[in-house]
Amino acid sequence: MAHSVNDSAYPKLVTVGSVNFDSIVRDKAGTLKKLIGVIRDAAHQGCDLVVFPELALNTWGECEECASKSRPCAWHLDQSELIPGPSTETVAKVARDLDIHVIFGMEERDPVQPEVLYNSAVLIAPEGVVGAYRKVHLGIPLETNRFTPGDQVPVFETKLGPIGISICYDFYNNPELSRILALKGARILVNPTGSSDLPGKAKIITYTTLVRAQENLVYAVSANRVGVQGGSRWAGNSVIGGPAFPGFGNVLAEAGQEEQLIVATLNFDQLAAWYDWLPWREWRLGAQRYATDIIAREFAAIADDAE
Repeated sequence: MAHSVNDSAYPKLVTVGSVNFDSIVRDKAGTLKKLIGVIRDAAHQGCDLVVFPELALNTWGECEECASKSRPCAWHLDQSELIPGPSTETVAKVARDLDIHVIFGMEERDPVQPEVLYNSAVLIAPEGVVGAYRKVHLGIPLETNRFTPGDQVPVFETKLGPIGISICYDFYNNPELSRILALKGARILVNPTGSSDLPGKAKIITYTTLVRAQENLVYAVSANRVGVQGGSRWAGNSVIGGPAFPGFGNVLAEAGQEEQLIVATLNFDQLAAWYDWLPWREWRLGAQRYATDIIAREFAAIADDAE
């Protein structure tokens, strides 16, 4: 049966790559060159979409100067870019030549307030820059010392279908964002993340990715950093997964702790088989609209009480 997730306007099969990536410390040009090399590898392996981690283009971690001033330091301001900007235009040319979609994290400079930075993930299609998501839930104070939170939860329309992006803490600890993205039509959830190698973190990356996919009946992709940077060792464990009707959360591909590109093909007709039995999106906006209204009301009341 036809559902929004296997709409005939979009391909039934989409091949996705997710990258364990180690950016080069304080060398954005070298990192960009390295990132482009992985994009070429992903295209060679048949990927329609390749996903890189949070702030993949940049040096990530503690910055004493940002922390001491509780605002972006001169070096980080200089490293940031507009979107579109030089780095995104360089990647866009490669994406056009290779007919591939690319998502990667970067420090974005506000076009109106040049001292405002966002922790962003940009989506680039063969046709050019589609848009960028600005991380809403920032870690305090590590990220709030440098970044301003975003205020939008967009779903990006692509020829691969609608894609929703949330970043790291957005994804792991704030499931309402994934639910909103799914209700707005996303059929792939993407999580560019910078998760450090704490006890049990690798399992959490996998489990949370599968849970977000299963509870929203979509596919989900997490791409994590590796190596040591900014005083942190990054956990890797990039993962691609989702429902596999009639089974539940299924790992389609999973990385270790070294630099690695993993690849998997998403089958949207198989995903749609879940909606034959559990068309939750139609229910939540139709017969169960009352539940959506209750939840919206409760969130509003909690926010009002906190003022």
